[in-house]
Amino acid sequence: MTSQRHAAKLFLHRTDPLAKILQLADDAIVAVNRDLSIILFNQGAERMFGYSAQEVCWKPVDILLPRHLAEIHRQHIVDFERSSLTAQQAGTRNEIVGRRKDGTEFPAEASISKVTFEGEPVFSVIMHDITKRVLAEERLRASLREKEVLLKEVHHRVKNNLQVVSSLLGLQARLIADPTTRKQFEESQYRIQSMALLHETLYQSDDLARVDFSEYIRRLTEQLFRSYRSSQQVKLCIDLAELHFHVDAAVPCGLIVNELVSNALKYAFPKPRRGEIRVELRETRPGEAELVVADNGVGFPPGVDWVTARTLGLRLVRKLAEQIQGRVELDCSAGTCFRVHFPALDPAAAQRELAYG
Repeated sequence: MTSQRHAAKLFLHRTDPLAKILQLADDAIVAVNRDLSIILFNQGAERMFGYSAQEVCWKPVDILLPRHLAEIHRQHIVDFERSSLTAQQAGTRNEIVGRRKDGTEFPAEASISKVTFEGEPVFSVIMHDITKRVLAEERLRASLREKEVLLKEVHHRVKNNLQVVSSLLGLQARLIADPTTRKQFEESQYRIQSMALLHETLYQSDDLARVDFSEYIRRLTEQLFRSYRSSQQVKLCIDLAELHFHVDAAVPCGLIVNELVSNALKYAFPKPRRGEIRVELRETRPGEAELVVADNGVGFPPGVDWVTARTLGLRLVRKLAEQIQGRVELDCSAGTCFRVHFPALDPAAAQRELAYG
């Protein structure tokens, strides 16, 4: 006990230059002996806890801790004494909870170290009050939650508005006697539905910036098959890797799938011909994806160059592929097979990667 009190006198000797540095530090510095009694309590600790050094010296360190956590922190110091370490972070994620003189609790970052003085261990804890940071983080999280709710509501309303437009197109199409014009209205309706489905997928997603593209394509192709009532005549085969795309890339890709699958359903299998349509999605290499829409139908019309074709669907495919910086390949060796290679990033990110290598 004599050596411990001698150690305390040295720690508290204010004329020593090192003691003055400890006393004037902004952070709280608290030292305890093996009995976990406080032997050093600097000015930073006085400001943080509201006690004077005279009030707490030789008091148990529990006075600075919430009652329900005191035993945990005591055991932490005991375990630390037995270890071979001389310094370590204290608490989960380097954070602990302190208790002020008025009983209020506050979060703090803390580190603990130990030295041996005249054969006795002395433990020092440096604490930094992070109340302001924790409150700021909570305000930020609350603001983020509000923005997520708002963004979900935006996607929900966009989906509803697109569905209204789709319904109006459908109603108008029923009043049109000319089959060609009616068909154009119906095709526009399917395009609107594909965009509405994307916003519905985003609304149901936890990530409002990136969409589960494989799930979106699955739902889109199944919706097209129901719309064209082709499930009995044509089989749908889907092989989709689990890839997530930014919404800026997902919209053009979804419309490409819509055009190519719709074309296959309309032209590849004249009755009574049966067959299958394959839709595949894979990552060919890091940062690049391949989308395949293929069928074993009658094949692409001979003598027609799809690159210069003036049909709206194929023009859309070309323009949409350019929009996502992709390239389109056509293989007519067995039916019709379109392959679209494109960066598996949103266009802005792809431009940045290109610019910075």
